[in-house]
Amino acid sequence: MAKIVPFRGLRYNLEQIKKPGAVMAPPYDVISPALQDDLYDRHPANVVRLILGRKTAGDDDTNNCYTRAAADFEQWQQDKVLQRDAEPSIYLYDQQYEVEGLGTVVRKGIMALTRIEDFSTGVVKPHEKTLAGPKTDRLNLTKACGANFSPIFSLYSDPCCVLESLSRSQKERTPDVEVADDDGVIHRLWQVTDAAVIDKAQELLDSKPLFIADGHHRYETAINYRNYMREKHPDFTGKEPFNYVLMYFANMEDQGMLIFPTHRLLFNLPGFRMPTFITALRPYFEVESMSLDPEDAEARKKVQRTLLEKGEKGHAFGLYGGENTVYFLTLKDETVMDRFFDEKAPKALRTLDVSILHRLVLEDVLKITPEAQEQQTNLKYVKNMDEPFSRVLSGEVQLAFMLNPTRMSEVRDVANAGEKMPQKSTYFYPKLLTGLVINKIVPSEKVED
Repeated sequence: MAKIVPFRGLRYNLEQIKKPGAVMAPPYDVISPALQDDLYDRHPANVVRLILGRKTAGDDDTNNCYTRAAADFEQWQQDKVLQRDAEPSIYLYDQQYEVEGLGTVVRKGIMALTRIEDFSTGVVKPHEKTLAGPKTDRLNLTKACGANFSPIFSLYSDPCCVLESLSRSQKERTPDVEVADDDGVIHRLWQVTDAAVIDKAQELLDSKPLFIADGHHRYETAINYRNYMREKHPDFTGKEPFNYVLMYFANMEDQGMLIFPTHRLLFNLPGFRMPTFITALRPYFEVESMSLDPEDAEARKKVQRTLLEKGEKGHAFGLYGGENTVYFLTLKDETVMDRFFDEKAPKALRTLDVSILHRLVLEDVLKITPEAQEQQTNLKYVKNMDEPFSRVLSGEVQLAFMLNPTRMSEVRDVANAGEKMPQKSTYFYPKLLTGLVINKIVPSEKVED
C-alpha cells in the first residue's frame, strides 16, 4: 500500500524571518489577483513569488514566472532565508479554526513524502476530475524549481486514531512554527525526528490506501514529473526523490475532519423564468417554499439549518432566484438518475447530491452541457451561505443552488469504485498553508526508508 518516508524539509529561517505569517500563503489556486499583490507587498520572500509569480508583457522562454521563481528559490537558499533541516523528519501539522455550532475544531495530520503511484495500482485514489491547463502550469514550475512547494492533501482511514494518540506527547512542546492566516485559522507545525514515532507512522500508513482530498492537479503533476525525470535518468532505482512527493496525511475518522459545501450560481440563462423552471422540476422533486428576508443573517442561517435537516432524510437543495422566497427541492426517486449513467456506475456516484444537480437539473432541465459546465460558461462556485443571496440580489447571477456537504463515506465509496465526482464536489476547509515545509527534489540523493 502507501509508502511514506521522512525527508529533510526546507523551511524559513526564523532567525531572519521574525514574523513567519508574512511569508506564508494559501494554495496557488485560491489566490486572487488582489491577494497576489497583497502577498507580494507583505514580504520580499513571501512564498507567493514561488508558487504564483507575476506574469509580465515581456515574458519569453528565458525570462518568465517560472524562471524568476527558480532564481528567487535559489537566492533565498544562498541567503539562508530558507534552510534545510539536518535530519530526515516527518512534520506534525495542526489547524485550529472555529465552526458555527461546533466551536473550536482542530484538524490534525502529518507531512512526509509518499511514493508516487499510478492510479491504476489503487494505492492512491482520486475522487475529482482534473483540467489540463493547471497541470501544465504546475509541471513547468516543478521542472524549473525542482521542488514541491505545497503538499497534496490526502485522507486515510483509522478508526483507532493511532497517529493522533502517538503524536500527543510530541505536541506537549512549543510548536516549531505557529502562525494565524487571514481567516484566523491557527497553523502549528512540529518537526519530528524520533525514529520510533516515524517507524510507527510508516507502519500504520504502509497498510492504508490514500484518498486525495485536495491537490488532484498537483498529484497528477507529480506523476508527470516523475515520468519526465525517469526519462532523463534511465538508470533510476526508484529511491530517487523524484519518485516521491510531499503529502499531508489526515485521518478521515478524526473529529476535526469536516467537509463543507460548495454552492452553485447560475447566469447567462436566456429567457429564464422561475415559475417555468419550478414547473419543470416538479416531476422529479418535492418543492417547498419559504418566505425570508434575504438580507437577514438569521434568515440565511435558518435556510442552512432547514437544508441540513432535509438532507438527513434525502437529497435536497436550496434554490434562490430573488425577492423574498427560497425553495427547497427534495428528490422523489433516486432511480431517475439511472438513465444518466452506465449500468456499471456505482450507486455512490449516481446518487451524489452534486451528480443529481449537475446531471438532472443543470444538464437535463436547464440544458447546460457538460462542456459548458466545465468551462463555467453559466456556472460559478461560492463557499459561504451569504454569497448566493447577495449575488442574486445584485443581479450578477440569476439563481443560486445551495448544497449540503458531501459525506466522507461518499468520498471513500466513489474513490474505491474507481470513479470521479464532478468538480467542486468537496470543500475541505481550512486550506493547507504553503510555506511551512518545502520538499527540495535533489535527483542525486536517495530517500531513506
